[in-house]
Amino acid sequence: MKKVLLASTMLVATAGMAAAEITFNGFGRFGLIYDEGAAAGLSDTRLEQRFRLNIVGTTETDGGVKFGARLRIETNDEANGNSATGDEGAAFEDNENAIRNPEFNVQAGGFRLDVGNTSDVIDSGDVVNYYGFGVGLTSFLEQSSGFSLPASGIGDEIEEAPTVKLRYKMGDLTVAGSYTDNAEDGFEEEWMLGLGYVFSAYAVGIAFGSEDGSTDNDFWAASISGAFSNVDFSFLVADSDAQDDVSYGASISVPVGAATSIQAVVNDNGQDSDDTAYGVGFRHDLGGGVSLRGGIGNNPSDNTVADLGVIFNF
Repeated sequence: MKKVLLASTMLVATAGMAAAEITFNGFGRFGLIYDEGAAAGLSDTRLEQRFRLNIVGTTETDGGVKFGARLRIETNDEANGNSATGDEGAAFEDNENAIRNPEFNVQAGGFRLDVGNTSDVIDSGDVVNYYGFGVGLTSFLEQSSGFSLPASGIGDEIEEAPTVKLRYKMGDLTVAGSYTDNAEDGFEEEWMLGLGYVFSAYAVGIAFGSEDGSTDNDFWAASISGAFSNVDFSFLVADSDAQDDVSYGASISVPVGAATSIQAVVNDNGQDSDDTAYGVGFRHDLGGGVSLRGGIGNNPSDNTVADLGVIFNF
């Protein structure tokens, strides 16, 4: 890894851009996942596998303005592609778009502008802790699982809708806004505004926005997270026009040794037709960026889900 980084950095430098740099990072994971609610014709137990590589290029002007770009290469198992067809022997077959569309960013002082295939305000975590501490190898249950709010990250479509996000940080205060043109699911556009503040060991944030189209969907989300004694926690409440009631979620992470922690999640997604979801999992650090992870839980559809496997960062 260090040799690749050194070689790529030297290559850019010899091209006459001494301040430029290309780096690589990502992760791989593999294991088993059980889903009681697997689609008809599919096994309820299958292999889980994901590989992600980020290629990041950065440079800086003489005036101190930083420019960057990120390209993601990702492959996933059939559950993210062809599982709905019942073709269980087609792992990785649906990865024609493994190379995602790029993201570009510019930073100057406390300002950062992201453009392209990038996260919106809620997904990015700039002001609201939307996901909390996920359960299991795949984070199959999070504190926002099943919520009816948009939270768009880096997508895998060739014609991915572009997002523009502006963030400003001044000390412990963060203000952010995003706009997505031609948003998914029949909406023509989507915008979000958010405000976050960190004080002592706690962080609070709120975001609100709207999806505009043939039908409108207004929404908001608020969170508080931090640490109490040796327990890390996060609590989230949210609402939107697309759900029956206010939704809520909570998650914690508790260390039980020098290398092991336990995660627990509970949530209600605000839909009368769904059940309260809950789960518990663990993470055990093996060193070198490798960890053993697993969990078991009950998802909003009242199905038992469990997984176990290894994830390694590079």
